Amino acid sequence: MITYVRLACIALYLAEAGTKDINIKIVPEHVFLDSRDVNISCEFNSNLVKTPQWITIRRNGLFLLHDVVIATGNKTELGEFFRDSKYRSRMEINGSVADQRVNVMMRTMECEDEAHYECVVGGHNDQGSLQMFSDSYALVVNSHPERPTITVNGSSVLNKTFIGVKAGEEVHIECDAYVGKPPITMHWYKYDANNGSYITERNMTGKPSRRLPIGNLCNYFTTFPLGFIASISTPEVRLRCAVGNEQEDVIINVST
Repeated sequence: MITYVRLACIALYLAEAGTKDINIKIVPEHVFLDSRDVNISCEFNSNLVKTPQWITIRRNGLFLLHDVVIATGNKTELGEFFRDSKYRSRMEINGSVADQRVNVMMRTMECEDEAHYECVVGGHNDQGSLQMFSDSYALVVNSHPERPTITVNGSSVLNKTFIGVKAGEEVHIECDAYVGKPPITMHWYKYDANNGSYITERNMTGKPSRRLPIGNLCNYFTTFPLGFIASISTPEVRLRCAVGNEQEDVIINVST
């Protein structure tokens, strides 16, 4: 009997310990730029303040700290920074102080939406003292890789284009692509006529470089140059630049 009582007390303690005064949820919490309908909700569950005076969801990200939604009294509205049409057209809000919850539904995603979101609730307790509660959560915005582009000796080429060069000529090839976030590794492959397939190119000189452009913080950009001396012993060189499932081919024809 004593054992059952102890177990019941432990279960009650764990249930109470798991109850939070305030809770912010982001569903889903990891999204892509082409994701739709991301919901950020804030719920207030405390008995310390029976009627909160305000509920606010804040965003701390690329453009610093701003209120996304503010609920006071019977009014729930977007914060001043988000009242521009570019935000209002893709954000829906609901909830109120009386409901003890507010929600922001983002219909589409932008890179700047990646941020820490904080829910803040304030009100007076039975003793008349002001109490504030807060909870925060991070939203991560990722992106998919895009099809690479190839240049040969400084000129852009279309997919599977034949490029003619002379034997002994230095050939400079470069592959450029947005490789997504998190970034996907870029690879060069060379066609092997012996087995009829593309294999990883390891003999040509070149080293990839990757950066996160200032104007596009949700998509890494990779440049991978290759260089070799054209030889008549290899009259045709087929190369492929690939980023995940995105790829581009170029064919080098060597003549005397």
